[in-house]
Amino acid sequence: MHLTVINIPSSSNSSKLRWESIMISSVSNRQIISLCTFMVCCCYYCAARDNITTGEKISDGSDYLESPGKKFQMGFFSPEGASEVRRYVGIWYTMDPKTVVWVANRDKPVLDSTGFLTVLRDGNMKLQNGSKAHSYFSTDTGT
Repeated sequence: MHLTVINIPSSSNSSKLRWESIMISSVSNRQIISLCTFMVCCCYYCAARDNITTGEKISDGSDYLESPGKKFQMGFFSPEGASEVRRYVGIWYTMDPKTVVWVANRDKPVLDSTGFLTVLRDGNMKLQNGSKAHSYFSTDTGT
């Protein structure tokens, strides 16, 4: 990257024309394209979704759902002040994340941060840990 100095006329309160130097950073097209691609990918992957469909999942970490009106969020959380790793899937107010209004696995927390919530082919939701060895919650009623 290099800097280019350009002299441009400056308007001022006086009637005389002055010239000012402006430094412009010269960046290659490759750098611009890389930056734009990075920003688009970040916006796509970091933006909250408002739905989940068959085969998709919400992973513990940065994934969460957000209601279309942005009043509620759904994702993984740990109770405030918990000394052990206990991860729950819940719904909370966006403006007050400490107020959890629903918990999927209230009686069976995931004991590490490898959990994920997925929608199965039959339309049921299932909460599992990363090794899929344990199921912590399911909407399957067995009917």
